[in-house]
Amino acid sequence: MQRTDKSVKSVRWCPLLGLAALSWVLVACAPLPVADPGLPEAAAGMSTEPRNACELAQQRGAPRSRFCAPAAGKQVEPPPRAKPVPEPARNEAARRGADSAEPQDSADEPVRESDQQGLASWYGPRFHGRRTASGEIFNRRDFTAAHRSLPFGTRVCVRSQLTGRAVVVRINDRGPFSGNRVIDVSQAAAQELGMLGLGIKPVELWLLEEGESDCFQSLSGSAP
Repeated sequence: MQRTDKSVKSVRWCPLLGLAALSWVLVACAPLPVADPGLPEAAAGMSTEPRNACELAQQRGAPRSRFCAPAAGKQVEPPPRAKPVPEPARNEAARRGADSAEPQDSADEPVRESDQQGLASWYGPRFHGRRTASGEIFNRRDFTAAHRSLPFGTRVCVRSQLTGRAVVVRINDRGPFSGNRVIDVSQAAAQELGMLGLGIKPVELWLLEEGESDCFQSLSGSAP
């Protein structure tokens, strides 16, 4: 009687064991789930572990560095292109002027040969207020001079050969009549020539024509 009960129990457990074995076979043969490569990692529910410190910093929101490789699944942005610098517009008239410009000769024009050379003296306080040979009253503060033969009113450029300074005087008197002096200038003219206290000094004379009111530009420099 006991043997019969054991046989009945064995018959009852056989179907259950068969079902369990079949379930294990099905589970072992089922394919593993594969993530869709077209979906982003967030949609596929997969988390990517950082491979290095750069990816960890990028996942935490740090700005991307050009020294770090791009994080997995992120697209590398190309570097911005430099904007071309526009060429400055060149004025056509200025271009023509620059092309046709010729170097200018900056040298001063040569000075003509002086009309007379000799010694000069000056006179001032002693003759101030006296009448000159032309009938004018001598004023030591005016730029006048005495000459032996030049007509009254003649304008003469006088240049000191010592100081290189020049001044224009007007002839209104006669003289000087001693030695080899060629002109006697007023005190104001002597001061302009830098010859006050120098006594008798060598000078050059140029007769100025009509329209010439000043000495030549090259005569306004310093001593040679």
